Amino acid sequence: MRRREFIGLASFAAIIWPARRAAAARPRVGVLGIKTVETDARNLAAFRDALRQLGYIEGRSVDIDYRYSHGEIDALGPLALELVALKPNVVMTDAVSPTRAVKRVAPDLPIVCVAFGEAFIPGLAASFARPGGSVTGIATDVEGIFSKLIELTIDAIPGATRIGFLANPTGASMAYWEQKIQQAAAERGIEIGIAQVSRVEDFDDAMKKLGKAQVQAVIIPPNGLLSSERKRIVELSLKMRLPLIFQERDGVEDGGFASYGVSSAESYRRAASYIDKILKGAAPGDLPIEFPTKIERVINLKTARALGLSVPPALLDRADEVIE
Repeated sequence: MRRREFIGLASFAAIIWPARRAAAARPRVGVLGIKTVETDARNLAAFRDALRQLGYIEGRSVDIDYRYSHGEIDALGPLALELVALKPNVVMTDAVSPTRAVKRVAPDLPIVCVAFGEAFIPGLAASFARPGGSVTGIATDVEGIFSKLIELTIDAIPGATRIGFLANPTGASMAYWEQKIQQAAAERGIEIGIAQVSRVEDFDDAMKKLGKAQVQAVIIPPNGLLSSERKRIVELSLKMRLPLIFQERDGVEDGGFASYGVSSAESYRRAASYIDKILKGAAPGDLPIEFPTKIERVINLKTARALGLSVPPALLDRADEVIE
């Protein structure tokens, strides 16, 4: 080979090889969710937007791999293995169950959980202020949130004495939710009727059970299976003329009556800043688990009319958003 050709090839390689090394070094983020991509779409859009503002463009400056279990707890383990095999730098999870699944197969892999509950201190983290391990994120616990859900129901349905609660016993946080909601209801002289669902096939019977118990509304807690099937729950409730009170606004957008709780989209946005810090070298155990900063009350007036509910003006005035 002539010297000039060699120099030309060497120069070409000098340009190409660093580019390939840079591409190979592009950070990789895993996302493991217990919902579905469809039901998590609005939150994921907020997450990507927040990453973009920090300089991470999906497919260009960061790779993101998604795995969702469609509400099935048993599917999380295999999905976690798939995700970890892709060698992500950090994983974002949408609940405690997928957090546990990742931690079981990769104990030291940094995890940012967008819905961390107090019930998992010290199991997954030593404390909110000093997590100390591989898990950090944003808490879902807000002081008085269970009482607020009961109050919202009472305000919407004056004279209500019996409220339903749809529970998935396989959910990691469900026992904690049941305890807190029972306690908040008892303080106001309200009876709670619980119906359990752990499979898609259970929903019809569970809602019929609540109807027979003559509950005047049903509270729907945050849970992968319940979120994945929320349109079905709404359809059943409308047939039975039962108002649904969600903790997540997405249920109201799908036709539920009202919601009160943490803004999931805001939590996903904040997760992006955690991922940025971890990719830049921060240890998750040194990043405090932060409390939510945005709580929202949403009311679907169209659903209220369909159910024959007359929503008190004072309740509408306190709403952060009213869906017409």
